[in-house]
Order: sequence, then C-alpha cells, then structure tokens
Amino acid sequence: MNGPVVVGVDGSGPALGAVRWAAAEAMRLGVPLCLVHAELSLPLDWDLHSREALHRQSLGWLHEAVQAARSVDPGVALVPHAEVADPASLLTARSVDACLLVLGSRGMGGMGALLVGSTAITVTGHSGCPVVVVRGEVREGPVVVGVHGEEPAVLTEAFEQAAARRVPLIAVSVSRTPSGAFTDAVAETLGLDVADHDAARCGRLVATLAPWRDKYPDVPLKFVVTHGNAADALVHHAADAGLLVVGSRGRGALTGLLLGSTSHGVLHHAPCPVLVVRPGPVSA
Repeated sequence: MNGPVVVGVDGSGPALGAVRWAAAEAMRLGVPLCLVHAELSLPLDWDLHSREALHRQSLGWLHEAVQAARSVDPGVALVPHAEVADPASLLTARSVDACLLVLGSRGMGGMGALLVGSTAITVTGHSGCPVVVVRGEVREGPVVVGVHGEEPAVLTEAFEQAAARRVPLIAVSVSRTPSGAFTDAVAETLGLDVADHDAARCGRLVATLAPWRDKYPDVPLKFVVTHGNAADALVHHAADAGLLVVGSRGRGALTGLLLGSTSHGVLHHAPCPVLVVRPGPVSA
C-alpha cells in the first residue's frame, strides 16, 4: 500500500514514542507520516481566549511530534493535522487511506481512553488498516504471530513484517488445555496421548503456513505449539521480539481480541509493540 502511516498525537510521552516508531516505519516503507491530533471540543459557553489557548496547545503538541519524527528521519514527509473531533472517529476516518495506524499505549486528554473500553474497540474494529499499539521496549528482534486457524490477512502481515525487517518469524499456536501434570492426568483419563495431539497440531500449523513459506523463503520460521492462556503464551514468546502480530478476532481464547482478559493481557503486558490486523481477503 502507498498510503501514509498515521499516528495519533496528544502530547503524552507514549504518544511521542509512537511518533518515533511510526517515523521509522514510514521511512522503511517510503511513505509520508500523518500526525493526527483530535482537539477537545469545548462547551459553547467557553470564552474565545480559552479556545485559542487550547488550539495553541494543540499546535504545540503537533510541533513536538514533528520534532520527534525528524529526530528519527530528518527527511520524512510530514502531514500534521489537527481538528476538533472525537479521537476514535478522526483516527478511523484517517485510517481509510492509510497503510498503518499507530497509537501510544497510554494517552491523555481526548486520546486518554484509546485503550480502554469502547474507544479502543471502535478504532481497532473499524480501522481501514492494521493498527499498531506501541508499548514495551522498541528493539530489533523476531516477529511473533499468534496463529488461530487460517487467518490470511494476519499471516500475510506477519510474514511481510518479518521479511521487511530481515528477522525470523515465530508462529505460536496455543491450545486452551492446560499444560503439565494436569494435562497428563486428564489425557490419561480420556485415553489421549498429549504428545501425539501436539504433533498433530504442529503438523496442521506447518500445513497452514506452507503457502507463506513458499512465498517468503528467506524468512526463518519457527513453529511453537503450546498450552494454556493464550495471552500469557504470546507475551512469553514475545520476550525478545520486535513486534507481536495478532488478529482483531480469533478463535478460542482470542475471540474478540480487544474484549476480555486475553486482549487486556496482550495489550497491557506485551514487551514490544503489538500489531492488530483485522480479518480480510488477503492471501499468500
């Protein structure tokens, strides 16, 4: 895609970190960086001086964001934009023609609730492009992807990211069954062989990723089949990762990524930026 990278700006430290991450991504992709700020809507009875002060503050935050972006790439093409609007609505609208939407893990003011409740669901659920939440440590490292059945858009994005960064891809498939002695006891009761079950799951994982392995032969690929809580497993295997890729909807424990404990576990505890991809018709 040739659209810009869009990043939310609100004057907070995490938002500036997101701007720097987004600038590096825009430089890598060779596209402009659009800096978007949703200015707070004031009641009609507020005086003109207050409105002007708020607008100056908005322009100041955009200026800080411009400086942060240029500290990463002095030549990056920047498109600052501010308007009085609801943050989720503005970002969603701007995402339609974007290749990527980038958010900080926390914010303040109008952007403060981006990762809490309905605003996050709106942004991620209705974004016209993949969404990155920049959190944890920004570093070079493998890309980790959670695999839950066949999710072409998610897998394509994960392989593209790994190929662009020239890093390995770790594909993690998580079974909701617990691990350890409890699993062995249950398996014995049911007459199941856990090792055979895991081997079969690994075989299905290899088969699912085969088209992408053929298209991206230079991407080193590691398969992980594990048990337990999906969020915990993904966070664990992303300990040294540069990016964690997940779908906005999934199966099992990750159904509705931004709903419930699993989503909050991933977004609140991931040690690296998280890329959320909506399901789509993209294929290998």
